[in-house]
Amino acid sequence: MSISPQRHTSLDDDDAARAAPAAHDFAVVYQREKPRLLRYFLQKLGNRADADEMAQEVMTRFLGASPAIAVATPRAYITRIATNMLRDRAERGSTRLSQLSVSLDEGLHKSDGIDPHREVEARQEIQHWRTILQQLPPRTLEIFLLNRVEGYSYREIATDLRLPLWRVQKHMLKAIRHIAANMGGEHE
Repeated sequence: MSISPQRHTSLDDDDAARAAPAAHDFAVVYQREKPRLLRYFLQKLGNRADADEMAQEVMTRFLGASPAIAVATPRAYITRIATNMLRDRAERGSTRLSQLSVSLDEGLHKSDGIDPHREVEARQEIQHWRTILQQLPPRTLEIFLLNRVEGYSYREIATDLRLPLWRVQKHMLKAIRHIAANMGGEHE
């Protein structure tokens, strides 16, 4: 099926054309929507590379779906795809921090047999991370550890702790921001 424009009484001709371009106008949709998606993901993720990757994935999904279904408002459909992708990403905990996360004591176990200087550095690094994590409020720390150490999803944590999902997400965002703000500082 092709995407055909639909006329709405409240839209003028230019708005109607922008709201529902034909399938062969994917390039037009791409040029108009990709910068908007980049801004949206950059604001949400704070990382240009991730934002670009997510925006590209949204447009790929849109292109894959648009021939099979008639899309009256591509912008709304693209926005829904982007929102769903962010939600899925949050539920999977697939942030850069989760990909870099390791056990706090892992550094100590790997330092066996290594020179004493490296062992001291590893102990200082672990102490630095413990200090950062201990600054978090108890509930935020609990939720962060359940997700990042124990591997529970946001939904599982919300169910287990009898909290709304949005509250778990809020605690995780607070923890991630706190950690990001304290990662750059020199270790004491």
